[in-house]
Amino acid sequence: MTSPLRVLRQIVAPAGKHRPGVVHPAPLLRPDDALATEAALCPAEERTTLHALNRDGSRTCWTCRTTTPAGETQ
Repeated sequence: MTSPLRVLRQIVAPAGKHRPGVVHPAPLLRPDDALATEAALCPAEERTTLHALNRDGSRTCWTCRTTTPAGETQ
């Protein structure tokens, strides 16, 4: 018979080959870097995505972190 604590441990933190690998966090924008968020064309993804408007006028894609220089038309 398997103890209830062992079953719970396997649900919360399973052991073995099914355990997911280490996930490295993506670089984040600091809250004081972005003024607002808007939808714009991402040149890297070639589709409309959400972008952070930076203080220098550039835009940073929230999905792929590509930065579009200030004044560049989309």
